[in-house]
Amino acid sequence: MSKKPIPKDTLKSNIANAPDLGACEGLMFSNIFDVVDKDKAISLKESSDLCIGVRDILTACQISNAAEHKLALKRIEQLWNAKPDTELGNELDNLVDIVCQYEEQLLS
Repeated sequence: MSKKPIPKDTLKSNIANAPDLGACEGLMFSNIFDVVDKDKAISLKESSDLCIGVRDILTACQISNAAEHKLALKRIEQLWNAKPDTELGNELDNLVDIVCQYEEQLLS
């Protein structure tokens, strides 16, 4: 079964609204260091790397290696309770299908 890529606008919306990225909207700071300490910077980088990796997986509709597989599983865990027929629910469905395809290839 061939999956259609998720439109980039939808991916941008999902990434922008990712709960683990945090938001500083409406807050005023004189510089970035007032907002982001080393631990927060590491967390933001990890979240960003995850979002970019998942975007690439969903755009290609396939997993190419073990690192992408790990990213997809981590994102699935984050989305696990997403409601069906929502943007996040659809992202979850697509990722689950892509992971299943990858795992079936490994087993055959």
